[in-house]
Amino acid sequence: MKKRNNKSEEAFHNEWARSITISDIDPIRQFEGPTSPEYRYAANLLKPIKGKKILILGCGLGEEVVYLAKKGAKIFAIDISKEMLTFTHKLSLHYGLQHNIQLFHVAAENISFPQESFDAIFACNLLHHINLKKGINKIYKVLKTDGTAIFLEPLAYNPIINVYRKMASDVRTDSEHPITYKDIELIKQYFPNFMHREFHFSTLLIFIWFFVGLRIHPNKERYWKKIIHEGRKYKTVFTILHKIDNLILTLIPWLASLYWVIVLKATKKKK
Repeated sequence: MKKRNNKSEEAFHNEWARSITISDIDPIRQFEGPTSPEYRYAANLLKPIKGKKILILGCGLGEEVVYLAKKGAKIFAIDISKEMLTFTHKLSLHYGLQHNIQLFHVAAENISFPQESFDAIFACNLLHHINLKKGINKIYKVLKTDGTAIFLEPLAYNPIINVYRKMASDVRTDSEHPITYKDIELIKQYFPNFMHREFHFSTLLIFIWFFVGLRIHPNKERYWKKIIHEGRKYKTVFTILHKIDNLILTLIPWLASLYWVIVLKATKKKK
C-alpha cells in the first residue's frame, strides 16, 4: 500500500469528473435499482432521512448528495476534488436541490466542522482512500451523540476482485487500501456500537461475464458502474444470484470475508 498523496488523488478525480456528463448519472437508479442492494440497504439504515443534517464524505459525482437531499435531508458534502464538487453542484442544479446542499473542498482527514455537528454521516468508497485512523477520529468528533455513520466499502479478501483491481490500474488510484478486519477493529475502537453486512459474492459472476463474454477490459469501463447503469438488463440473473448470496451468508457465514462490499453502521454513544 502506497502512502496517500492528496495532490495525485485530486488530479485523478478531477480528470474523472471532466469525463462525465449529467446524462451519465442517475442517483435514483444507484440507490433503488435492481442491481444495487447495498445502496438500498445503506439508505434504509439512515431512516428517517427527512430533516436530518447529513455530512457526506467524498461526495464524488454527487449521486449520494442528490439522492439524500431529494429525500429531505440538509446536506453538507466534501470532496478532495474541485472538479467533482463542480460536477456535484451541476447535478444539484439539474435536480433543483442546490438550496439544500453545501459543498466544501477538503480532504476527509482535514474536516474542521464543530464537534457534534451532524445527525448522520454517509460515505461511499471513501475510507479505503484515506488515513483511516486520522479520518475516523475526525468523523467521530463531528457526529452527534446517538448519530449514525454509514460506510460502503470494498473488502480486501476476494481473489476475483483483487485480480480485477490489478487489471483496472488506469481507473483507480494506486494508494487505495480495501478494508480489512484490522481496519474494522480500528473503527470499533471509536464506535463500539457497530454492525455490518456484506454484499456481492455470487453476483461477481456478472463481472466475469463482462470480461470473458463481452470482452470488456476493466480499464475501458468501470464494472461497478456498468452493473448499476444496466441494472434492468441484468435484473433477473442478479436477483437470483443475490438470493444465493443471502443464503450463503445464512448457512456459511464465515464466507462473508470473500464478499466484495461491506456496509458498516456505526452509532456514536456517550462514553
